[in-house]
Amino acid sequence: MNEIQYVGEHLWIGNIGHFAVVLGFVSSIISLLGYSLYTNQGQPADDTSWKTVGRWGYGVHIAAIATVIGLIFYAMISQHFEYAYVYQHVSTDLPMKYIVSAFWEGQEGSFLLWMIWHLVLGAIFIWRGGFWESPVMAIFALAEIFLSSMILGVHIEIGDFITKIGSSPVVLLRDTMQIPLFNNANYLSLLTNGTGLNPLLQNYWMTIHPPVTFLGFASTTVPFAFAVAGLWTGKYKEWLKPALPWCLFSGFILGTGILMGSIWAYEALSFGGYWAWDPVENAVLVPWLTLVAGIHTHLIARNTGYSIRPTVFFYVISMVLIVYSTYLTRSGILGDTSAHAFTEMGLESQLIAFFLFFLFLGIFILAKHYKKIPTKVKEEASYSREFWMFVGSLVLLFAGILISISTSLPVYNEVRTYFDPVFEGNVIKDPVPHYNRYQIWIGIFVALLSSASVFLRYNESNWKNRSANYIKHMGGALVLSALLTFAFSKFINLFNWQYTLLCFTGIFAMVSNINYIITVLKGKLKLASSAIAHLGFGMMLVGILASGPNKWVISSSPWIFKDIFEKEDVDKYIQLFKGEKFFAQGYWMTYESDTLIGMHRYYTIDFKHTGTSDGEVKEQFQLRPNANYANDFSKVAAFNPDTKHYLHKDIFTCLASLAPTKMNVEDAKKFEDTLTYTRYEAIVGDTIITQFDNRIFVKEVNFAPQHKEYDSKENDFGVGIQVEAWNDRRKGRYQMETALGLQGNLVYKYPYLEDNLNMRIRPADELMDQLFTPDQDLPYEEVVMKSYGTFEKDGVTVSLTGFDKDPEDRNYQPKEGDLAVGATMKVMVDGKSYDAKPIYIIRDNVPFGVKAYVPQAGLHIKFSGINPQKEEFTFYVAKDKLVAPKTVPLEIAERVPRTDYIILQANVFPGINLFWGGGILMMIGLFMAMLMRRKTRQD
Repeated sequence: MNEIQYVGEHLWIGNIGHFAVVLGFVSSIISLLGYSLYTNQGQPADDTSWKTVGRWGYGVHIAAIATVIGLIFYAMISQHFEYAYVYQHVSTDLPMKYIVSAFWEGQEGSFLLWMIWHLVLGAIFIWRGGFWESPVMAIFALAEIFLSSMILGVHIEIGDFITKIGSSPVVLLRDTMQIPLFNNANYLSLLTNGTGLNPLLQNYWMTIHPPVTFLGFASTTVPFAFAVAGLWTGKYKEWLKPALPWCLFSGFILGTGILMGSIWAYEALSFGGYWAWDPVENAVLVPWLTLVAGIHTHLIARNTGYSIRPTVFFYVISMVLIVYSTYLTRSGILGDTSAHAFTEMGLESQLIAFFLFFLFLGIFILAKHYKKIPTKVKEEASYSREFWMFVGSLVLLFAGILISISTSLPVYNEVRTYFDPVFEGNVIKDPVPHYNRYQIWIGIFVALLSSASVFLRYNESNWKNRSANYIKHMGGALVLSALLTFAFSKFINLFNWQYTLLCFTGIFAMVSNINYIITVLKGKLKLASSAIAHLGFGMMLVGILASGPNKWVISSSPWIFKDIFEKEDVDKYIQLFKGEKFFAQGYWMTYESDTLIGMHRYYTIDFKHTGTSDGEVKEQFQLRPNANYANDFSKVAAFNPDTKHYLHKDIFTCLASLAPTKMNVEDAKKFEDTLTYTRYEAIVGDTIITQFDNRIFVKEVNFAPQHKEYDSKENDFGVGIQVEAWNDRRKGRYQMETALGLQGNLVYKYPYLEDNLNMRIRPADELMDQLFTPDQDLPYEEVVMKSYGTFEKDGVTVSLTGFDKDPEDRNYQPKEGDLAVGATMKVMVDGKSYDAKPIYIIRDNVPFGVKAYVPQAGLHIKFSGINPQKEEFTFYVAKDKLVAPKTVPLEIAERVPRTDYIILQANVFPGINLFWGGGILMMIGLFMAMLMRRKTRQD
């Protein structure tokens, strides 16, 4: 059997891409060898050959991975759907601004995004690393070996043993599936579109959040690499100073990525909040906690000589936990418990190897050098800053352990099930109270420690003289914090003594650190990085209390919907019918209108705050939450919220559901099948009285339908029927238009649903037969013309105005080798001009054409021949009857369930800006500390 020779594939992209992937993998190994050998030689100044090998290896690695990335972007922009990654993440209608988002939507692209930041950080380190370049870059190269392996896409077969290493981003679609399409050598002419980017990800947050988060991932390699390098080279203390700015940067950027994820969840997704203790959220939070713990012990070690060993441990475990979070996210193990997880790709073994290798590497090198790491014999004094900072680091570690145990339940279930198939597994049914139960105490302890230690000093030797001043500051802060907590309790409900204590410690952290900035630093903000970060933490705790337990629901009316919604939902949602006001929790709410813009349908909800149902309007505003449709408009893919922002609160709205007919096409078809239609006939100008006393006045029949779902570009011909409907027992008269459309030989109906009358109306099929004659029954006449000639047909004037050598028509799909030309014509009828462009095509020496139809004139035109010697052009022309029928056949269904409603969730988040402000202040504090340490860093 001969191998199929496929037509039109851009194989050079895959060939170069595969070569570049392999080159990137091999060059990272060479870089590791070069840097490792140079480090093991003691980095001799007179022989830098192995260092040069390491640099060149990493340089080639950068070039190779950059080539892969460039090829993928080119294939995406050029829409080369023969490549699986392009087909899976790009579509012809995807805006260019989302091509970047589509690049890292898939696993291969996200691995490459991780590698991009490794390349950038590695290049900076080669440029500025000095003595630490070789040992640190060896670790970078080692990490790149594992990441490069994730995109190798190599299959290994040894006898019955079959495995794969990595998933290639430049593999052809036909190599990933076996379907009849690929039996066609010219399959690309049929593969005209891709799956496209998940509509949920088509927003600006998908463009900016993942790069920041993956920069945070990549940056954790630096503290790990410095810690390993310090032990490897025997410079157990010297690494602390040059590493500190990098570690602070890593804490800042990873924390910023987490904070941005919270904002994304709140502003653009339907989570109904900013944190849900989702397993993927937890998996990223835990390494940040250990990283922050490491930064604190790092500061202790740098200032006092204590805690070098814990610092190494924290930095090692932070990177290892990043890799572990990658395993959780990408292995598919969280598929049933997380909204963020990727699907399984068969890379589980590689991810486990990645995790275990770096875990054992860190443990091994720490154990090997443990006794050599200098430490002070004398214990830290309990009144020194380093003592309480170390305790705080242990508290953060404990928090990470608690979160990790619960987050890892799916892993435990998987392992347990492997050995015990009947084991059903453990599941955390309600994660928010589960995690909050323990983490509230972590917040209390950290806030207390950050407050109590701010006025302490490293290596305190004058405590007796300073203790009175310390007690004065702490005493004043305690009293003021108690008063502020009492005042704050008047605005928010603290519910129980645990929340009251958390609120107090949060305020205490704010007061203490503000006091420190004013009284000790004298307002010098350049020196206040730690105080600003701790102030932000306290503010964030207060914001969590204000916006979490004190969140209240506007969309609550359980006494009405207790028989409609599930028990747990009656306090969350309300049902709004279009145009009808509804009162709940002090607000009149009205679903006023909806508008389709692109792939989003926006629902305008009017809010009037009155306090009581008959009270005066205190405030009025509108919000527009939206439904995000799938790329093919077959269903609603997601709901996106809209929020009214105030200084002291937010009003958050999100759609929870729509009528089934608006949710997906299948439900709409099922709904249509349940309806019973009654056929009526009426003359234009007559009124139909239905069996349920609805009045239908038939106003006119037109050939330019205005139905909102009718698209003239998709239809060869259309007819619209305008009617006016009313019922004497109800208020209002309603203007309606239903339509028929002809696409080729298929007739499409465009019904009209009037929810106020519970009525659905559509034309009967035979109406098209009365108006439109099948092509084989038309009386075509031959017309031969010269260029720019004119002819008349039954009162219609047709002029040939020119030709188009690259004609476009939805009924014509060009193929390689086609000779096609379109005749541009003007059709005049009743003083109006219309365009027509019949097309003449020769394909494989066989002539055929695509006719033009001008519905306003009822004129069919076929372009059937060209005589170049005589410069003559042959057309066949037929005039359709296009006469309004004497009677209009209509089909009407009555007592139709209403579909013009939405299920709305509306919440109030008091004091949420305290949370956002606190989080931002924490990141600002880390950033300021990084800048300050960078200025004082010495290699």
